[in-house]
Amino acid sequence: MIIKSGLWLIILGLLTTGCASKADEWIQLLDHPNAAERARAALQLGEMGDRHAVPALIQTLKDREMPVRLAAVEALGKLGDRQAVDSLIAIVRDPNAMVGLSAVEALGNIGGEKAVETLLRIAQARERPLSLGAMRSLGTDDRSLQALTTALSDSARDVRWVAALTLARLKNPQTLPPLIDALPQADGELRRVMMWALNAIDPSWQTSASAEEAINRLIDGLKLSSQSRYRTVQVLSEMDADWRKRANAGAAMDFFVAQLATEDIMARIQAVESLGQIGDARVVPSLHETLKDPNIQVQYIAIRALGELRDTRAVEPLVKALEHPDPGMVSTAALALGELRDTRAVEPLMTILANAKSGVFHLGAIQTLGVLKDPRATALLIDQLDDSSVQARRIATEALGEIADRGAIVPLLKMLNDQSAEVRWAAADALGSIGDASVADSLIAIIGKGRIWARRMVRVLDRLDANWREREAALRIETYFLEHLDHPEPEVQWRSAEALGEIATPGASQKLLQALEQKRTLIVAAAHAFYIRNGISESELLLVQALNQYGTEEMVLTYLNAGHPMLAKAAHIWARRQGMILLSSPEPGNIRWNNS
Repeated sequence: MIIKSGLWLIILGLLTTGCASKADEWIQLLDHPNAAERARAALQLGEMGDRHAVPALIQTLKDREMPVRLAAVEALGKLGDRQAVDSLIAIVRDPNAMVGLSAVEALGNIGGEKAVETLLRIAQARERPLSLGAMRSLGTDDRSLQALTTALSDSARDVRWVAALTLARLKNPQTLPPLIDALPQADGELRRVMMWALNAIDPSWQTSASAEEAINRLIDGLKLSSQSRYRTVQVLSEMDADWRKRANAGAAMDFFVAQLATEDIMARIQAVESLGQIGDARVVPSLHETLKDPNIQVQYIAIRALGELRDTRAVEPLVKALEHPDPGMVSTAALALGELRDTRAVEPLMTILANAKSGVFHLGAIQTLGVLKDPRATALLIDQLDDSSVQARRIATEALGEIADRGAIVPLLKMLNDQSAEVRWAAADALGSIGDASVADSLIAIIGKGRIWARRMVRVLDRLDANWREREAALRIETYFLEHLDHPEPEVQWRSAEALGEIATPGASQKLLQALEQKRTLIVAAAHAFYIRNGISESELLLVQALNQYGTEEMVLTYLNAGHPMLAKAAHIWARRQGMILLSSPEPGNIRWNNS
């Protein structure tokens, strides 16, 4: 069917008039006596996308109530009209930090010469958290990229952190060389963030010419007689696991061996750590001698280095170290033996444990017996479950799970009622590792008692029995939580909704979908992981509302890392309203939208 252009114009005109009319209604509400209504009107105008509301929203930036000003700023950022830039610049230093943070983000969304100029000026002003917010809002223009790459060498750690995360978002390949060059000056945690940014920009960055040049420079640096070799070895090991094959590490190794005889304690510590990272078995005798160092910290690090080398010649000196009078040294030596995976250590470790008055001083022995997975240790480890130390009971429980001896099932079931949540969780995980589906009903019952976080328990049950939701015990638990979803106490409602979301039986899922239709924000907040994991259509707006009303740190991190732009945006807004910038780990979370 052909529609004449004139008719199209009439239809378009009617649609535009209708939209404008609706927008006018919301514009009038910007003068409502109730601040909450004014804020709601501003947010709605932003969602509608009608730019003829911009002048009214600009006037609303002068509202006496902070939530209204904040809503107006966010709306102007969404509308993206450059006539708002001057007004947003004026409100950047609003008395309330969250309004200023929203204003710099809005300027980043709108863009343009003046907005970028302002963001650059604020980013360089070192006014936390405003300057960090401005840095996060920079875009892909040349000046912004230059400012971000320059910030990678800033003396302030948080500036370098935000610069790396922002470059990861912008994904400009030209920023790979400065990011690579910044790695050697960063500490371990910051290097991980920078490497994540490099992977986000180009997953093959390690094979790039820039990476090759940087690695070669670092390898050349190993020839210099300087303490910078310590950091160089660390960075090389993280950038390229095979760097030793490309370089003659002998000179560096000789340098660090020589440092073992210096009077400088820190130099000896760094030398021992570096020898462990270089990973050449020829240094085992030198490290063995270092166990006689007068400084106990040097001895500790030498023991760890012997474990890292994974050379069987280290078994004998490490077993000897189990006789050390210092309990911490004994524990460290036991852990190092675990790295070697040599069963010759089992009997000496069992002797240590049998003679121990308290497991807290022999945690390394307990953990390593689990790592070695030798059933001979089962009975001794079961004895540790009665230790007064929570940490000893937890590690013994985990070790029993590693060994996976069915003889530990009954003692582990008892640990599900331990006074410590950590021990209860460890017991559930251990039972899941043993893999005996006969314990599933006992584990299901624990969910109903609220003794173990439902999400963790469900993961264990999924390992034990793929069909556990069809068990009678599971249906009883489902009924219990369904009945308590309407409990008068909000806390009980929350716990019930969270459990139903994790159990996710057909009945539980249906009830949670009904709660979504009924717009029960508390239920949606408690079961947010269920809606996110299943990618429930049209749940996003209510999820955002639930975050704003009942937000927790756990929720905001889930939203941030769920792989959904709207939820990530809501997480940043929530953080701004707390007056902070999110500097969380860039790694994606375990709960992803639509299980993606």
